[in-house]
Amino acid sequence: MASSVCHALRAVLVAAGVAVGAAGCASYSGSGLAPGTATAAQTRALMGAPAAVHRAAPGAAYVESWEYPRGPLGRHTYMARFDGRGVLVSIDQVLTVETAARIRIGQDTRDDVRRLLGRPAMVYPARGGGESWDYAAFASDGQARRIRIVVEFDARGVAAAAGENQDPEEQGGTLGAIAL
Repeated sequence: MASSVCHALRAVLVAAGVAVGAAGCASYSGSGLAPGTATAAQTRALMGAPAAVHRAAPGAAYVESWEYPRGPLGRHTYMARFDGRGVLVSIDQVLTVETAARIRIGQDTRDDVRRLLGRPAMVYPARGGGESWDYAAFASDGQARRIRIVVEFDARGVAAAAGENQDPEEQGGTLGAIAL
């Protein structure tokens, strides 16, 4: 009797583990969510609780965005953006050179960059009392090249520079900043 109970319990646990694993894969990017119809509740059910919720900048086509960083030095951060009714407007992987190119040097603050790229993988002190934010990412050239996106802030917390470097873990190639 005890053996059959243990066997049945083991089968239930294995099935639950498969279901959780499958849900984890589906929820990584939110690819099953349809902008214009998916709701905030459906997004939370599929992707889990966001790491941060950001109010949109004035004039944005959405009201708030939910930040979903993936991995401790995650090379993917997804932003799910919602309108005032809680309907998904868009969901995007934001750790790209194209997204970083939207940083307005001399104008954007730390909050603006956080709203744009999400939380940085690492933060370092920078010259003049500022700080540098470092993001692990993949290049958008279709070759899955690992890169680092670096944003430097001045002592006032305003973006002073942004660029792309080759990830030190990447083999071959050259190391250097590319102006965005």
